[in-house]
Amino acid sequence: MSLPNPDFFPHESVRKGQDELMNHIKSSIQNGAILLAHAPTGLGKTASALSIALEYALQNKKRIFFLTNRHTQHQIAITTLKAIQEKSHTSISCVDLIGKKWMCNQDVAGLFGTEFNEYCHAVVEKGECEFYSKVHAKKELTVDAKLQLRELQAAGPLHNEELITIGKEKGMCSYELSLAMAKTATVIIGDYYYLFNPHVQKNLLSKLDIELKDIIVIVDEGHNLPTRITEMLSVNLSTNVLKNAVMEAKKFSFQGVIMWIQEITRILNELAQFEPKEKEKIISKEQFLTALHKVVDSDELINELSLAADEIRKKQHRSYLGSICAFLESWKGEDTGFCRIISEQQSKYGPNIVLAYACLDPSIITRDIFSQVHAGVLMSGTLKPTFMYKDLLGIDKAVEKEYASPFPPENKLTIIIPQTSTKYSARSDEMYKTIAAKCSELTQLVSGNVAFFFPSYDLRDRIGMFVSSSKQLFWEKSEMSKEDKEIFLANFKSAKKIGGVLLGVSGANFAEGVDFPGDMLNGVVVVGLPLAHPSVKTKQLIAYYDRKFSKGWEYGYTYPAMTKCIQSAGRCIRSEKDRGVLIFMDERFAWPSYFNLFPERVGLIVTTLYQQKITEFFGNNRKDE
Repeated sequence: MSLPNPDFFPHESVRKGQDELMNHIKSSIQNGAILLAHAPTGLGKTASALSIALEYALQNKKRIFFLTNRHTQHQIAITTLKAIQEKSHTSISCVDLIGKKWMCNQDVAGLFGTEFNEYCHAVVEKGECEFYSKVHAKKELTVDAKLQLRELQAAGPLHNEELITIGKEKGMCSYELSLAMAKTATVIIGDYYYLFNPHVQKNLLSKLDIELKDIIVIVDEGHNLPTRITEMLSVNLSTNVLKNAVMEAKKFSFQGVIMWIQEITRILNELAQFEPKEKEKIISKEQFLTALHKVVDSDELINELSLAADEIRKKQHRSYLGSICAFLESWKGEDTGFCRIISEQQSKYGPNIVLAYACLDPSIITRDIFSQVHAGVLMSGTLKPTFMYKDLLGIDKAVEKEYASPFPPENKLTIIIPQTSTKYSARSDEMYKTIAAKCSELTQLVSGNVAFFFPSYDLRDRIGMFVSSSKQLFWEKSEMSKEDKEIFLANFKSAKKIGGVLLGVSGANFAEGVDFPGDMLNGVVVVGLPLAHPSVKTKQLIAYYDRKFSKGWEYGYTYPAMTKCIQSAGRCIRSEKDRGVLIFMDERFAWPSYFNLFPERVGLIVTTLYQQKITEFFGNNRKDE
């Protein structure tokens, strides 16, 4: 193996196993392949990928898209690029993009999804956005913007928050400044949708005059990409939205569309006839359209709603009529790779009928993109099994690699306690009390802070009501703002001296993307398997992947649940100095079908003598030493 060019590597030394990762990245980029890298925390994935890709991109006139769904990772990427620039004495042009809404100087807090895009387009078209006008005049950059752009480029890699601050100070649209910088940037940092949302990608590449064949894509936390794509391609329409649309039409005197909206509400209620004890079912495209066409032509309705929505957005930011219009357009889409479901759900306003057009297959989008880009890297600490992601994303030119953790194995104790279960047939108050008793015991056996992750909020609450500890309990909430999360984490971390107990949920707020360095967290307990609810959509997903890969149960059910478990456990050991206990509490973790999915099985203990093991571990090791 050849070591990376030291001038482009931001650190003094290469970690154990990192040289192997970097050589695989190098060969994949040179050969035009997509590397799927299951690389545990601590291997230095960001530094490895950026240093290798950057040197190649500069030599071969390629552009790098570093895509991540975590805002914290934006900062890490920027810091890495700054270090490379300083060490290599090479000027690195870079831009850090986040969603246009979050870079906007207007008051747009209440807008979501396409609502903001439609509002932004409307005010720009009418020349009513002063921030845009300070950057562009007749589609050309203003003199002030050109001057500001030169200053920004000279400053080197900047985090998006720095750019937003500068934009506000200068009264300029920071998003438009970012796009201007992106036209010459070698590295573009952004969210997945900049490349994988068809509409956003088309607009962005057109503005930047970039072709897919000239892009090296690096996908951080790549295990999240399939779900993000399917969510992006899914839409729904509910009776609550229809109710708000009627109120909106009355408010702005669009009386002509009210009858049609009321007819759609009637159709949804008529279609929502379920079998006893059922609240959801599959529905066909024709069932809804046939019922709709009896009262109005869908194309005519879409046109009327679109015109009304445009007028409404001139007076307020959002339009429910526009949401209906967007759904009706999507509903006419393909059936392959999608399912159509009508369901009754409970909301704070009462029963809500929801008609959903749900995407099952991310490769509808990703296959063409991965086949056209020059090369790429998909990397994650839980990209296992790699062949599943190769299949789900439709990557034909894939190179699959798995790497060992660089951290000392003696710093971690991993235990499976096979005495309880959260499987549906085993659930009872007696089982909840048994699980809670073990949780209570573990809060005392693990010194300092400990986090428990349950399969759902419902199970967390049913078990948590029986948990007793001398330590302070911290209950995660299902809906938490960014500020709520920051306060929650600060309070939990500050409790480390006397010890705090985080009661959270796998796959939720604190199970991913949150670091607890040093002695902030001494143990994680994953309580039960977070298997997907056996809903109609889950069954459709399993059936779809069974037909496509003969692995429906694995790809649609068991593998995603284990990924959530491993992500939750990963909150504890974040550096080579961290020490901690990882506990998996459910008999099914010891079953071969789940046990074999653990990324590191060496040192993984299945035991009922966990008290002794934990006591010995904390007796012989201290995490803060």
